[in-house]
Amino acid sequence: MNDTAINASTAASSREAASSSEAGSRGPVRIGLAGTGWRADFFHRVARARPDLFTLDTVWTRSDDSAARARDRWHVDVHTDWDAFTARGPFDYVIVSVPRSAAPDLTCRLVEAGTPALVETPPATDVAAMQELYRRLGASAPVQIAEQYQYQPHHAARIALARSGLIGPVGSARVSVAHGYHGVNLIRRLLDVGLDAVEIEATAFPDPVVSPRDRGGWIDEPQTVTATTTLATLRFDQRVGVFEFDDQQYFAPYRSRHLWVRGEKGEIVDDEVTYLARPGLVAHERLRRDQGGFEGDLTGNHLNRLVLGDRVLYTNPMAPAALADDEIAIGDLMARMAVFVAGGEGFYGLAEACHDHYLGLLIDEAAGSRRRVRSEQQPWMAGRGSS
Repeated sequence: MNDTAINASTAASSREAASSSEAGSRGPVRIGLAGTGWRADFFHRVARARPDLFTLDTVWTRSDDSAARARDRWHVDVHTDWDAFTARGPFDYVIVSVPRSAAPDLTCRLVEAGTPALVETPPATDVAAMQELYRRLGASAPVQIAEQYQYQPHHAARIALARSGLIGPVGSARVSVAHGYHGVNLIRRLLDVGLDAVEIEATAFPDPVVSPRDRGGWIDEPQTVTATTTLATLRFDQRVGVFEFDDQQYFAPYRSRHLWVRGEKGEIVDDEVTYLARPGLVAHERLRRDQGGFEGDLTGNHLNRLVLGDRVLYTNPMAPAALADDEIAIGDLMARMAVFVAGGEGFYGLAEACHDHYLGLLIDEAAGSRRRVRSEQQPWMAGRGSS
């Protein structure tokens, strides 16, 4: 790896780790939370783990039953009246974690009231709803979208590595990690493409599998279910992304997740990295997880960093909190949002979120019709090409 690539990777890692320290230097941000569902629980757990960064003590939900459950579970102030909830502000920002059909209205109400919003994925249900939402809010609204996969530690390290130059210019990426917009976002990040036009071919087929667990945990009597595997090819001019996923990859340990990136002089396969170090020498390295809390390490059970040899590719912005990787990514988003509302750069705006969901819907359309489809110009694509 040349010095330029090493310095670029190190600088990227430093920027990734800076979000929490920059947010924390101002003291904890005050966050409101709209929603009490499964994903909303993640935001609350992260806030509870890092009270020095986040204060999340006020929640809104639609029903009295969900309000009662949230009070019992989280011990916070919960409202079913929107005006009563907003009167508990001002909030530095509000997290919108409600069904996608309800998210656009709440997002617009917050923006119209001058409150920044961090909105759960996707920002709206379908293309028409996203078009309307983008026309109402535009490119400059104080809104970011909580797409966490790109900030999960191993994915963030792979993205940094793909962009470092170590494996040369990247020509293709195959992602079998997550559904729809999540998988599309990882493909775009690894290929380093913007909101470019794309041509998609796809197929879907039934894939029977014993389902051993669900969101609630392990199932006492697992049953065979018919999952659907979707396989798609996305052509962005000279670069190609391959999307593959079935929903049991989230729950069945024997349906593993994989990621493969090919550059001109090397490749990344999950955590294995192979590259041409110099003429006559191919190097084989592995991303290594530096984890605290093992054996005599008394620093606590948490991820420190991810390294390749002596090169730091990712530093955990939520350390020393003991959080799962997905929670680390969500905490990173929350810290980045604090920086954004204080005048910093955005990290995943409405245009990108709409585009990733749009391409995910096109994959479904191509798979259902068995025809090649091509993206069309959308309101959020104006003037936005490769990143």
